[in-house]
This record gives sequence, structure tokens and C-alpha cells, in this order.
Amino acid sequence: MNEFNLETYKKRIFKTISKYKLVEPKDKIFIGLSGGKDSGCALFFISQYLKTYKVDAEIFAFHIKLGDFIPEKVIETVKKQTEICEIELKIYDIKNYGIDYEKISKLTRPLCSSCGTIKRYLMNKISREEGATKLCTGHHGDDFIVFFMKNIIGKNIDWITKFTPYLEGKGKQLTRIRPLFFGSGEENKNFLNSIGFPYISEDICPHSLLKQKFDKRREKWYRVINQISEWQPNFKIYFLEGIIEIAKNLKEQKEPFECEVCGEPTNKRICGFCKLIKTQKDAQ
Repeated sequence: MNEFNLETYKKRIFKTISKYKLVEPKDKIFIGLSGGKDSGCALFFISQYLKTYKVDAEIFAFHIKLGDFIPEKVIETVKKQTEICEIELKIYDIKNYGIDYEKISKLTRPLCSSCGTIKRYLMNKISREEGATKLCTGHHGDDFIVFFMKNIIGKNIDWITKFTPYLEGKGKQLTRIRPLFFGSGEENKNFLNSIGFPYISEDICPHSLLKQKFDKRREKWYRVINQISEWQPNFKIYFLEGIIEIAKNLKEQKEPFECEVCGEPTNKRICGFCKLIKTQKDAQ
């Protein structure tokens, strides 16, 4: 296994930010923080890029508190991360948006699906309403390789057009930037450990905290792509470059509809978030 090189990794992430114009003058970038390594790494690299190249742009960090079952040290860690990067932090409680995670966890639908719907909806809505021009997430290359494979199997071809470092916004959907697109979860962990940057290392997924059964297939996907990387040099980089080329050549996405209930962007008449709210109420 190759020894981790801190500077090499930093150069790779900076190259991604520069090549795909993830950060530009006058940007107002919002970064969603969970307290984990990936979002923390995204925050660090974006803030360092602005300082290094003196880009006239603003960064704001926010954390969505999922419920009282989330340990207080998660909030403490997020605060430490933003203090180190000298970034303003705002905290939003999910209960103010009509969601009760503990009730959601008892629905028949998979918790992962509900969690993804909630986070995508609120991260976009909150950032846009706060005046953001771009939304930055901590998704990394391993995530996108797995997303790609699962969506190919599920024949969700339209989703593949979204798997790029820079995803231009349409309508109420904010532009999304992924500075860690050519990175990995393991590299993010090694990088933060090398510089002594705080993050929550244990599992803070609602699955475990709410004592829900965890779908182990997700972790198997990540193990498989890491195994391929051991015998195929630069497998992940080449695969990700291929995903970008496929996304470019697929039919351009149409501007999203506005949900008939809440007015937020969706590809259907009623968005997944509003459907989830209704299901939660019906189950009471």
C-alpha cells in the first residue's frame, strides 16, 4: 500500500477546485457539516484555497441537528472545525422543519432513503434562503463510484448526469461543488489525522444511534472498489474521469419542477420531502 503524502493529496484537491472552477470571485459558498471527516475535509480545503490564492469569496458553514439522539460532542466538534478555519457557523434544528427522526426511523421505508431525502432537501433550501451561490458537500470519489454502479444497476441513467465535481444549478436548485471528487474517505481521514484537525471518528449515523438495522451492502461496495484499486493502478482516478465524460455526453437535465406543496425543486409533482412529511403524519 502506498504511503500517504499530505502535500500530494492537497495538490490534487486544489487542482480539482481550480480545474473545475469550484470557487470563483464573489461566490457565497455554504458548506454542510456533519462533524465527520469528509465534510470537515471539504471545509478545510475550500477555506485554505481561498486564503492561498486570495480569492474574493465568502464561506459559511451550517449544521443540521437531526434530533436529540445526536451526541452533544458532534456539535462541539463542528464548532471546533469552524473555529480553526475561522468560518461562521449556523445550526438548524430539524424539528423546525416538521421532521421527527425517531418517528421516521420506524416507517417501513429504508432509513437511508429517508435520510438522503431530508438532507438533500434541507441543505439546498437552507443555503438558498441564506443567499448562497453554491453548496459544497463532502462527497468523495469512493461515493461517486458506488453511486454510479448502483444507478447503472437500477437503470437510473438521469442521475449519472449529476456525478461531476461541479453541478450547475437550475431554477431553485443551487449549484453544487464537490472538491473531494478525486479523493477518498481513507485519504480524508489520513489528511486530517496528519494535521491534527478534529472530527468524529466513531459511527454517528442515525442507523446506529437509533438502533436500526444497518444495510451492510453499502460497506461491501466500498470494500470491492478498494480491492480493485490494489491490483489496478489509478483505478479510482480513471473511473471517475470516465464518469465525468459519460455525464457530459448524456442528455442535459431539464430544469426541475417546483413542488405543488412546498415550492422546492423536484422532478415530480410532489417532492420526496413532502411525501415523507405526509407519511410521518399518517403513521402517527
